[in-house]
Amino acid sequence: MGETDHPLKRLVLDNKEDFAAWLLGDDVQIVQVTAVGGELTADPDPIDTDLLLLVTLKDGTQLLLHIEFQAPGSRKPMPLRMLDYLSRIVQEYRGIRIESVVIYLARAGRNDTGRHAVYGLDRDGQQVVRLAWNYTVLHLWRLDAEVLLQSPRTALLSLIGQTRLHQPEQTLAQAITRIKTETSGELQYRLLEELLLLCSNEEIAAMAERLIERNRLPETPMMRKLREEGRSIGREEGITIGQMQGREEGREEGLAEAALRLLTRRFGSLDATIQAQIGALSVEQLRRLTDALLDFTTSADVQQWLAQHLLNEIQRPQ
Repeated sequence: MGETDHPLKRLVLDNKEDFAAWLLGDDVQIVQVTAVGGELTADPDPIDTDLLLLVTLKDGTQLLLHIEFQAPGSRKPMPLRMLDYLSRIVQEYRGIRIESVVIYLARAGRNDTGRHAVYGLDRDGQQVVRLAWNYTVLHLWRLDAEVLLQSPRTALLSLIGQTRLHQPEQTLAQAITRIKTETSGELQYRLLEELLLLCSNEEIAAMAERLIERNRLPETPMMRKLREEGRSIGREEGITIGQMQGREEGREEGLAEAALRLLTRRFGSLDATIQAQIGALSVEQLRRLTDALLDFTTSADVQQWLAQHLLNEIQRPQ
């Protein structure tokens, strides 16, 4: 996958000092990118890790910060994947402190505590630990939004749509106001873009979009795309059937283009067959595809999703 295949990964990369300090709970001096979607122990069976950052703390201590992002839908349980990651990281980066963090989105990893072990019996029949591995777990969906609002690190506010929002409109308004007053230029633009992309559902995203407009902040490409797609189709009075059909066709085209753009950013160039299948989806199918995007971990998931939904469409009674 490309090194900016997910908005959360882009957000961390663009603000790596802030995120390293937050995840480690320590003052950070320098953060260098060691690997982004890079292979670990290439032979004989390479696996890709999300982020490896070489962090130098204020006191001069160096460590590796290993970060994995996980939405629902992983075929292999995350604890076993982390065991694989950690064993390979230890082999490749010997003699350096390692801190691993799994960031769960969208109610994923509800039973993962980050503490795991394999047990056996000793000669006396007593249970003993044969293998143990630990990592930090951050369930964004369990995190109260107020925690981020209280942080002095403005970049963290782009995560607000993934957290527990007890008062969504008020909380989003506070986050957007802080981004508006504490940042400017390209940084402000990108933080707003990632905030929208990382909203947990369409309702929260629409609310955030309205608040951004109300604050007279710059329109992001995502907002512009939604507007071009005709989100308000049919709301205007007095339009003809022909006009509605034309707008519906334009909306399908816009949604398909947006889905292709997001999938390409996640998995690189897509096969022409996949592109054609996405272009043939209905508006409702395109909406379901957009909702499912965060659950995909490889391009094979895209193919499987399309095969299933196209099959269902063929089998549906006429």
